Amino acid sequence: MGVIESNGLLHKFETLLSSSALAPATVANYLADLRAFLRWSEETRGATCSPWSLETEDIEEFCAYLENAQGQAPSTVNRRIQALRKFYSLAVAEGWTDENPAEGVSLLRESASERSRSLTPDDIGRLLAAVRNSSSRRAARDWAVIQLLLRAGLKLGELTELQLSDIHLDASQPYLNIRDRGDGPGRQVPLDAEVHQALSDYLARRRAVSGVENVCVNRDGKPLSTRSIQRLLRRYGRAAGLEGLTTQALRYVYASRVYSRSGDLKTVARRLGHRHLATTIRYLRSNSEE
Repeated sequence: MGVIESNGLLHKFETLLSSSALAPATVANYLADLRAFLRWSEETRGATCSPWSLETEDIEEFCAYLENAQGQAPSTVNRRIQALRKFYSLAVAEGWTDENPAEGVSLLRESASERSRSLTPDDIGRLLAAVRNSSSRRAARDWAVIQLLLRAGLKLGELTELQLSDIHLDASQPYLNIRDRGDGPGRQVPLDAEVHQALSDYLARRRAVSGVENVCVNRDGKPLSTRSIQRLLRRYGRAAGLEGLTTQALRYVYASRVYSRSGDLKTVARRLGHRHLATTIRYLRSNSEE
C-alpha cells in the first residue's frame, strides 16, 4: 500500500491502541507486529497490496513464513496473531473494513504448528471417508468443497466467491477461472476427474435463491460464508481424527502434488496464484520439514 499509506495506518492504529488503556510496551509490540505484517504483504503481494484485500489464508501464510523461514517461536508468532486480531477488530469498529480475517487464524501450539503439518495419504483418506460417510443432506456440496480445496488448491475467499460462470466443465480440459481480488489478471486452474465429478454431482443438486450465482450456497440457497466453510472443515476434521484441520493444510497438499507431478516451481506458483517463487518455496518447505 506504499510507505506513506502504511505510516498513516500505523499512526491511526497507535492512536486507537493508546486510547484503550494498553500498556506502552504492548502498544509498541503491536505496532512492530503490524509493521512487519504490512512489510511482508507488500514484499509478497506487491507494493499496492491493501490490508483490506487480505484473507485468513494470507495471515496463515505470514505465520508459516515467521515460523519456517524466520524460525520464530510459536509464542512470538502467537503474539503477532493477537496483534493482527486487535488491528482488524479495531478496523471493523472504525468502519475501515467489514471483516476480521485474523479471527479465523488459530494460535500455534507451543510445541509445533498444526498449520504447517503435512497430511499423510492416510490422513487424507480418513478425511474423504468422513465426508463420504456423512448423512448430511448437503453431503454433495461438502464433497465438492473438500475436493476444490484439496485438488484445486483454492483459497477460502476464492471458494466462497467462485461463480457459476467461473466453472468450465465442458472444455476439452475442464478448468476454473479464478478472479484476482486486486488488479491482477486472475488464473486458470485445470480440474482433474475427481473435482469434475464432484462439481457435476453437486451442481445437479444445487438449489439457490434467485440471483445468487455463487457456486457454494447454504441450506437457504444463499452464498456460503467463510465461517461456514471453516466450521464444515473442522467438523469433518474431527470426524477423521484431524483436530485443527485448516484450508491451508489442504492447499499445502495440492501444492506438493502439483510439484511432484511437474517438478516445476513456476507451475506450482501459477496454479496457486503466487506472485513470487519465494512464497511457493515456503509452501513446499513447510511440507517437507515436518
